Amino acid sequence: ARRPPAGGPPARPAAARPAAARPGTLLCRPAAAQDWGTAGGGKRLGGDDSTVESTDDLRRRALEAAERRNAAPVGVSAEKAAAMRERRAKEELLGKLAEHYHRKKMELPMGLNAASAAQLKRHWESVRREEDLHSQMAD
Repeated sequence: ARRPPAGGPPARPAAARPAAARPGTLLCRPAAAQDWGTAGGGKRLGGDDSTVESTDDLRRRALEAAERRNAAPVGVSAEKAAAMRERRAKEELLGKLAEHYHRKKMELPMGLNAASAAQLKRHWESVRREEDLHSQMAD
């Protein structure tokens, strides 16, 4: 171990020196022009550029891919995915019905939380029909 010079700051080991002072580190290397194969523009995912598709086709394919991802989440069985979709639909319908009844200053019907998604959908559609009839009569 070296002794610090008298009256000066103690000498630091190489590991304690700032990164810029250590030769051979990433921060100290000169900025070499590295070619990562991206200089020629970009490549399109999903195939070569020879088949140019319209934006409608691209949109449709993106929608289909998103639906496939939502239909079968990774690591989830088909039964579990169906149950998750049903629960999500039920929660959305319950939210719509709760908002409707809140706007009308009415209480949510009893047992609505215990209803299935199909029953809630039928109830929501009947509520919407009644609302449409009332709005047409008001006109």
